Amino acid sequence: MPESIWDLEKEILSEISHEVPWKLVEEFSRLERVSGTEDERKAADYIRKELERFGVPYQYFEPLLYLSWPIKAEIKVEFPESREISCRLPAFSASGSVTGELFYVKSEGYGIEASPTIIPEEVRGKIAITEGLSSPTVALRFERAGTIGQIYVNPGERIHESTVMPVWGTPTPEDAKLKPKNPVVDVNRATGEYLLKLMEDSKVVVTLRTELKEGWFKCPLIVAEIRGKDEPEKFVLLHGHLDSWYYGVGDNATGDAALLEIARVFHKFRDRLKRSLRIAWWPGHSTGRYAGSTWYADHFALDLLENCIAHSNCDSPGCKWDYNFDEVMWTPEAEDLCKGVIREVAGKEAKGLRPERAGDYSFNNLGITGFYMLSSNIPEEIRREKGFYPVGGCGGNVAWHTPEDTLEVADPEILERDIKVYAATIVRVLNSMIYPFNFLRTVDELIRWTEKYSQEVGEELDLSQVLEELHLLRRDMETFYRMCKEIEERRDFEKAKKVNEVMLGLSRILVPLYLCERGTFEQDLAIGRPPIPLIADCVLLPRMERSDEYMFLKTKLIRGRNKVISSIRRARNLLRRIIGS
Repeated sequence: MPESIWDLEKEILSEISHEVPWKLVEEFSRLERVSGTEDERKAADYIRKELERFGVPYQYFEPLLYLSWPIKAEIKVEFPESREISCRLPAFSASGSVTGELFYVKSEGYGIEASPTIIPEEVRGKIAITEGLSSPTVALRFERAGTIGQIYVNPGERIHESTVMPVWGTPTPEDAKLKPKNPVVDVNRATGEYLLKLMEDSKVVVTLRTELKEGWFKCPLIVAEIRGKDEPEKFVLLHGHLDSWYYGVGDNATGDAALLEIARVFHKFRDRLKRSLRIAWWPGHSTGRYAGSTWYADHFALDLLENCIAHSNCDSPGCKWDYNFDEVMWTPEAEDLCKGVIREVAGKEAKGLRPERAGDYSFNNLGITGFYMLSSNIPEEIRREKGFYPVGGCGGNVAWHTPEDTLEVADPEILERDIKVYAATIVRVLNSMIYPFNFLRTVDELIRWTEKYSQEVGEELDLSQVLEELHLLRRDMETFYRMCKEIEERRDFEKAKKVNEVMLGLSRILVPLYLCERGTFEQDLAIGRPPIPLIADCVLLPRMERSDEYMFLKTKLIRGRNKVISSIRRARNLLRRIIGS
């Protein structure tokens, strides 16, 4: 009789402890793991030695990655007074010197969520100053509005490192044209308040000077593999970034430690795994805009396309005060799986978010189901008590991307719990008879957003056929899942394999439809993308004058609508071949 997945999961979880991972966290807390540096290589060597000690097989690569190292930056107030003030610059800011008048653009939101609602035309030829953390989405908007430089006022006393590159991974010749042309800097709140106060009484002229080193750097990339016994070619890809800003304990030494512990434990149970597990440590996350994971997506694209069941990103688990799971990300089909695991393993109710264009989700265009990115988080009441504002890691601790992200940010007990959440989720995918993904959730999301767009766009673009096709797909999907239930009850393993292949086919169609605009072997830009991006811009049409730009956009949207309908029909055809109707 086949072994119960629940018995195996229980044994795996009982084997997990924080002893091995915490040793890695302590070791990495003494290494500034900026990509392309000796400390990053020392960190990779530590992981390789540990994998060898545990007998875990792995591959070691040294890809050449295109990186940007910030060197130095300064702001000099030229008028109405002379003063030099401190600042920092994000990766991929343009190097150079510009002098110009400051122009204030108000942002809505707070912390990493701050963004201008409207960028006025008057910003052209000026140096923009706004609240928030520098980001590629906002930086690109400013450049397109004609700014010559940009200053971002961080909300606290810390200045957070970041990147303003809107290109995901190594640029193509076409995308290289989007590399930032503005010098961009970040300042803390006190400095920002000084500049804004100065602007109340006078025109303010400043000079921005920035220096960065850009080029190709050989970086370490490790991929461990624990081979399953029944379907070894099929695998889950678990991954996280090796590099960091400064010591980066909460972002992402804890994640690196979680990957190592899962490699150690799952290797012990390798003879009882149905499918394979790959575990990857990426370089180039911070100064390369996900360059390492993109390199892997490019060079192993066909294997990933044919055999990767799902990918799981591990970033910033195990941080202090991370009691909740309110900001977990997954593609919709993984929602039931993830919520169930978190409830049963961590004793918490999880709240899911649509995956942001972040976190080494370099596999969206290939159509691979994704679950997790950031894991547990600090509850809102504790954040308010401590004066924290929204950031992008460390469980919500504002030490994120600063020199203060040190050993005090992490918690070994919470790290152990978070590792168990990852482990339980993975074993359920590896050893389930039928993959535990519910694509009805995905179709419902597609319907929800299409209905929203249809209401907003009105008669400017007819989306009724998209909705009709989605409802037909949902009907076929319901039949498919009734079939899946019957197959599991009969323990029909051969039929289950065919059903699983259909699920892989569905993910290859529906994940890009939900998340992507570009093709299978491409990468969308590293900027925010609304759901169903092929048609999402239709909401702009009612606010536009009947101009050339209006007709250009409408033509693009009609083509996008065609692609959406074609994708839905491909998914229906895939289902109908197995449900027989």
